[in-house]
Amino acid sequence: MTGILQRVGAYFFEAAEAPSRAPQPPPAEDDLPAVEAAVLGPPAAVVPVAAACAGELRARARAAAALVCIWKPPAPELEPSEPATRTPAGAATPAARRLAARLAGRDLAATACGRLGWLSLDSDAAAAATEFRRCRTAASGPLVIAVAGPRPQPLESLLGEVDLCVAVLPSDIDPALRDLAVAGFPSRANAVVAPLPPGPPRSAAMAGLARLRSLPVVNR
Repeated sequence: MTGILQRVGAYFFEAAEAPSRAPQPPPAEDDLPAVEAAVLGPPAAVVPVAAACAGELRARARAAAALVCIWKPPAPELEPSEPATRTPAGAATPAARRLAARLAGRDLAATACGRLGWLSLDSDAAAAATEFRRCRTAASGPLVIAVAGPRPQPLESLLGEVDLCVAVLPSDIDPALRDLAVAGFPSRANAVVAPLPPGPPRSAAMAGLARLRSLPVVNR
């Protein structure tokens, strides 16, 4: 159990040396749906779930496109058996292409596929957080960060800014580990979802055609 706990904890728990944060007052709620989320989990599973999350937030916000940003640690920190995460490019809606073009105009090399824009963030976690914040103005709509690796302390404040944190965990995981994984999330709401099965479900998600309907409803 200790080995499993350490492995899960690397992805979802705040680093021990992270400074404590002063309590922040909850933001005022209105009728606007949540538009920002962070999805955390192993590289092989987190990106398709992040895409499905973006698809759901896009539909709830009635937006024409959404943006998925991928953060992954430097290559040596990825396990050899896990495939590298890449931003997809392909046939895209005009809105997704315009979104990618706006980011490119800000020196952020984005791609577009289906109804989604995609951006690979800097492997340095602090730089990645800065890039993600720069995307807010350009995106003008739903925005999701996929944390495809052990949860780094420099991203901690960013996770506290988003509306929702999502942990990608096996459906048969021990309930105690499930609860521990989300207990330290700094966002106002959290959720746990299972990895998407390979094949059409993942392909549809990567094109922004799938929706993660199980997400809790969160208002800004």
